[in-house]
Amino acid sequence: MMQTLRIFLACADKRLKLALLMLLDHQPGMDVAGITDQLLNLEAQINASHPDVLVIEWQENLKTIKDQITNIHSFASPPEIVCMANNPRDKEEILKAGADYFIIKNVPPDELITILKKIQLKKKDKLDQNQNYSLETSID
Repeated sequence: MMQTLRIFLACADKRLKLALLMLLDHQPGMDVAGITDQLLNLEAQINASHPDVLVIEWQENLKTIKDQITNIHSFASPPEIVCMANNPRDKEEILKAGADYFIIKNVPPDELITILKKIQLKKKDKLDQNQNYSLETSID
């Protein structure tokens, strides 16, 4: 059985946010755990909602996002971070800032779904390994 992937959306573009909500609403095993267009308290919102994935809209020249990505990665159970940007030239800077995945905003949604399914499989594999470890230690 596939575990539900909890996704937090952080984007200021209202059309993009609506499109992502509609897209994710039709994906089995994926749930939007939170949404914001305000990056000011993003870290607190992520810490409170415990998502598996943060999908964040990159805003150029916004040092705050870089700092927030760094801080979010320091959480006890940090989410995977998927960063969406307009410019493919931002990829290196975004990945250097700590995003786990990079995607261009205007690509077909299949690319985002592929990334999310990959994260979902990683989550399932990790849970399976933990369950196997628990079984092995309880038998010993």
